[in-house]
Amino acid sequence: MTEEYVKGYEGEPRRKKVKLVTEEYEYELPFNYENVTVNRRIYHGNEFHGMEINPINSVNDPEHPVGNLPSDSIEIQEEHPIIRVVVIGSACTPPGYIQIECEPIESWRRKAEIDAVMPVRMRINGLWGMHLRFDQWYAGAQPVEGVFCDTKPYEKLSEGILELYPWMANGGLKSHYREFPLAGMSCAIFEVPPSRNVIVMGGGETPGWRSDSFPDDAHYSFRMIRTTVQLNRG
Repeated sequence: MTEEYVKGYEGEPRRKKVKLVTEEYEYELPFNYENVTVNRRIYHGNEFHGMEINPINSVNDPEHPVGNLPSDSIEIQEEHPIIRVVVIGSACTPPGYIQIECEPIESWRRKAEIDAVMPVRMRINGLWGMHLRFDQWYAGAQPVEGVFCDTKPYEKLSEGILELYPWMANGGLKSHYREFPLAGMSCAIFEVPPSRNVIVMGGGETPGWRSDSFPDDAHYSFRMIRTTVQLNRG
């Protein structure tokens, strides 16, 4: 250890461990809260994927030029420092990823630290769990009995879905686990330095291929976000 390195810590007092006093908050889609900002990017004036957040910047759209605007994100600000973030949702096509950025409180960094050298930016890749795309779950006909495996009638669509899309009334829900073993949800948990705000982003890592029905469907559907704040820290 060099003398210069040791010198930076001269006179440091012995510290005592801190018992955290915390509180947890929960946010659900469509994230319509006073302390939450949802930054949306629209592709050619449309959003094809419901509540999902498109992580890809818009292109070739004069009404929504890319410029230096950020990607889609959900920003949460809390009165007390955030120390933990949990994101629950599902990718259109797994594996998915979640990425966050935080702005630490001023008192957290040391005087000799440079903010830009150590940004609070974290990412979790390889999230398995997907919500099925329309071309995967909608069945216009019933399966044939006894072909390849035992089959069951496809489920009927819910009344809520049929109210929005009445033309689906003659179809069924092809959602048996043996047909789609990747279907489900995923979760990303981040332990972060005490921060006043957190920016959440996400998407899918799988590239599209030419014969894919929706080759650009590299999205992540944010279902729920939880924040844990530290009450006994200013």
